[in-house]
Amino acid sequence: MGQAFSGPNAFKWLGFTPKATAVLQADPFLFVQLILVLIGLSVLVGIAWWIHYETNKPYAKPKVKKDAKK
Repeated sequence: MGQAFSGPNAFKWLGFTPKATAVLQADPFLFVQLILVLIGLSVLVGIAWWIHYETNKPYAKPKVKKDAKK
């Protein structure tokens, strides 16, 4: 069962160059760090978008009523 992600073809599915694949095989924690950094950046972008969305609510233009009496 553990044969799928072990051995010389463990990181072949990523499509890296042979030299980069050799580095990952020597120290797989680098790949874990890469994934964690990408997740962290995604979370930061999500938080920034949420803050932008929440703070722009009070500044939304009021809707014009069509039946408004003048």
